[in-house]
Amino acid sequence: VGQATPKLNNMSGLGLISILPAASLAGIVLLALAFVLALGRARPKPLLLAGLVAAIVICLDGVTAVMEPEPRFPTAYWIAGFVEYIYRTGHTSPALSAYFSWPGFFEVIAAIEHLLGTDNLMPLLRVWPTAMDLLALVPMGMIVKRLHVSWRAKWLALFIFTVGNWVGQDYFSPQSFMYVLYLFVIALVITYFGKRATTGPATAGAPGDRAGHRQAARGRRLPAFAVHLTGGPRVQRLLNRVRLDHPLPGDKPAVDASRGQRVAVASAIVAIVAFSTVGHQLTPFFMVVACMALALIGRFQLRSLPILLAVIFAAWVSFGTVGFWSGHLSDMFGGLGDLGSNLSTSVSARATGTSSLHKYVLYARDGFAATVLILAAFGLLRRRRLAIDDRVLVVLTAVPFLGFGLQSYGGEMALRVYLFMLPTASILAAMLFFPAPVRDWRPWRTLPALAVCVIAAVVIFFVPRYGNEAFERTPTGEVAATNYLYAHDSQGIHVLWLSEDPVNDDTPQIPWSYQDIEKIDYEAQKAPLNAASVSTVVAALRASGPGSYVMTTTTQEAYLEQGASYPANWGQEFRAAMKAYPGVKVAYTNQDAVIYTLTWPKGTARQPMPSTVQTLPSTIWTPIGLAELALLLLVLGAREFVRIWRPANTRLVRRLGIASVPLLVAFIIIVLIRFAVLG
Repeated sequence: VGQATPKLNNMSGLGLISILPAASLAGIVLLALAFVLALGRARPKPLLLAGLVAAIVICLDGVTAVMEPEPRFPTAYWIAGFVEYIYRTGHTSPALSAYFSWPGFFEVIAAIEHLLGTDNLMPLLRVWPTAMDLLALVPMGMIVKRLHVSWRAKWLALFIFTVGNWVGQDYFSPQSFMYVLYLFVIALVITYFGKRATTGPATAGAPGDRAGHRQAARGRRLPAFAVHLTGGPRVQRLLNRVRLDHPLPGDKPAVDASRGQRVAVASAIVAIVAFSTVGHQLTPFFMVVACMALALIGRFQLRSLPILLAVIFAAWVSFGTVGFWSGHLSDMFGGLGDLGSNLSTSVSARATGTSSLHKYVLYARDGFAATVLILAAFGLLRRRRLAIDDRVLVVLTAVPFLGFGLQSYGGEMALRVYLFMLPTASILAAMLFFPAPVRDWRPWRTLPALAVCVIAAVVIFFVPRYGNEAFERTPTGEVAATNYLYAHDSQGIHVLWLSEDPVNDDTPQIPWSYQDIEKIDYEAQKAPLNAASVSTVVAALRASGPGSYVMTTTTQEAYLEQGASYPANWGQEFRAAMKAYPGVKVAYTNQDAVIYTLTWPKGTARQPMPSTVQTLPSTIWTPIGLAELALLLLVLGAREFVRIWRPANTRLVRRLGIASVPLLVAFIIIVLIRFAVLG
């Protein structure tokens, strides 16, 4: 893989795969084939299978850590800047960025830095994606363990989850860490508070219980198609006794845990959701809605705990992020309920403005996501033909689609919806190949087709995942150019960067803001379609006054050419035009970046930097709401923990439930008043 490093500047519109050595692709294909062969063994080899899945994760998600000299993805540097600011100043500043309204992740990382005595996050940025993807396999393993599926289906689900996660949200960010926490919440709920264990006649439908199936023998026989899918006479005889109108449960009962263990797990779920709520805008919504959905289908024994989680989420949005939404309610709720607009902005609008070759990257993403969903649908059909009820998987796959009813999330909602439905969709897709709830007979019938699919998946993975690598990577020269800016920002500076759409495109494809975020003001400037027409760029630079620069980089230019359909060689022509323009001088240059500035007349005033001070609006409903919120959380929390510790004390549980109703109504009214008054 390291042999491709000198070719990083020669990537085509298909990204990393255009320069990846054939030997590297052959290596990952051999790993995938070894995984298929391991599935073909008569008995599972957990250590072998775990090692193969981990190796595939490292090869797929860690390839850039070997090939590229600097951590990839510009937004990861931006996130590091928030941590650096808190590490250096000891506080947040919502006036600088809305992200500071959700500071939990940044504060934890800054605290760890203080504990370790270091402020260098660059090594962490490099290994973070691979570490998060490996860590995500732990809760995924807990989830599949609680399902009535064969061992082959469980391991194949982990593989599909790995190769299906091409979204690239695993960079150093709150999203990546909260996503792992989301999986842990789901795993803890279905493990400790899932379906109640039953005894006696109610267990007649348990997979593998022959006596119970004989008790339900009054039902009709399975069709020949379903019999063929099982692959063996023993499973055939077992399933022929199942009533199709009373399907087998696809999930196992909750584990038999002590009261102390259940209290600890419930506390962990509340703590995880609370931390996610103060750390990320979107993930806690999916956590809360998923818990509510599981409660509605009878797979969350603490049926009212999701109400407590929803109150925590709503409380932080109302009281903790007022600096973000006060006066900007349209940014937060403008897309609420507008399904068509949110969907089109997230899907079709993202395919416009790209070069002809680079469009195949977008097609590959859409095709990969659609394939996973189609496989999941057919896997569900095969399980239903075997009369198995996979309601948990169906609900958790469907719930993320509610995200389209919120907003477009900057055009990324479709990616987030796919990311959150992927875990359970992967399990359903695995059931297409191995649907039987117990042992898969004659798996060799499935292995050839599976091998073809697995090989195609690991090869195609590189296109949707790394198709943008020409502008998502970070050349060393761009880091050096940014460090030059940091060396000259003592009085504050303005940096103009080139954008196709300065109004909507607010993320430059450069390593930016990883330190001194309050000292450098990055401003998007329209990149002229005609590279020779740089007069508007120079005029904007002159208007910004002393301490202002224009920065252009190879990755930003690659984005304009590949992602915005600017002419080929636009970057070289722009640099030549800027260099030749009267009055423009080059402040810094290397092979990856150029920084331009002007000579201003003596006495020219500097433009002020954005203020870091924010005066938050207040209302009498704030202290009233906080006091009422504390009481509501106390009552809701007490109700759930009494339900766990003293389940026989139904009278106290009922009284606490009745007491919570007026408090909950009052809380909703206060939140609505605050939005109306402060919004």
